[in-house]
Amino acid sequence: MKKILFAVVAVALLTGVSLAQGTAASQTNATASQNASASATQASDSGQIAAGTTIRAELAKSVDAKKAKQGDEVVAKTTEDVKSNGQVVIPKGSKIFGHVTEAKAREKGESESALGIAFDKALVKGGREIPLNATIQALAASQSNAAANEPVMEPGATGNSSGNMAPGRAGNGGMIGGAAQTAGAAAGTATNAAGNVGAAAGSTVGNTTAAAGSNARLSASSQGVAGLPGLSLSAAAANNTQASVISSQNKNVKLDSGTQMLLRINSK
Repeated sequence: MKKILFAVVAVALLTGVSLAQGTAASQTNATASQNASASATQASDSGQIAAGTTIRAELAKSVDAKKAKQGDEVVAKTTEDVKSNGQVVIPKGSKIFGHVTEAKAREKGESESALGIAFDKALVKGGREIPLNATIQALAASQSNAAANEPVMEPGATGNSSGNMAPGRAGNGGMIGGAAQTAGAAAGTATNAAGNVGAAAGSTVGNTTAAAGSNARLSASSQGVAGLPGLSLSAAAANNTQASVISSQNKNVKLDSGTQMLLRINSK
């Protein structure tokens, strides 16, 4: 009888231990699942953006190397939704904030003007901030101002050969002189027409080329500077890899409001 009682107690104890272990394991798995879910939610809420993602934006206010100083705020606005992993993380119209990393005016004795900019956060609806590490991959003139600033080429010179000959003298030479005058006038008209056609063609080609440069719209693969004569774009020194530097050898660097920008997200 004692043996049977002992066996029953032992089985009960083993069953209790097994149940306790199973409950603990279940709780551990549930906690791990909750933590993973919380981490995923936090990552989603933070709006983490994959490295290499590009952001199309335009400057909200101008930046002038002659007036700016290190630390000044730079504000841009997205012109398209920014997606990461198929999800919109920064809606169109959101503000992108950055700061001036260096500003150098081209004064007497200075070889160039330079303006360094780094972008480090986005502000989306609801006041939520998304940290960024973005550099400028490309710049282009504002599309709204491009047409107004588009250079207009002067028409080419028209033909100068009028072909007009002095009228023939009266008498025997009158008829010959008149015929020569008519032929000369016709030749002059043809020459003028050819000159006008050449001028129109030259003007059309020139204006088309200018429009192509000034109205350039940045794509995800764009690099460098388009439609902003005299400016060049480069990465900052190795100790500040998230900044981009716009420089000029012949004028002070100034980026007007509306300047198109293509930003690229870098790895943290």
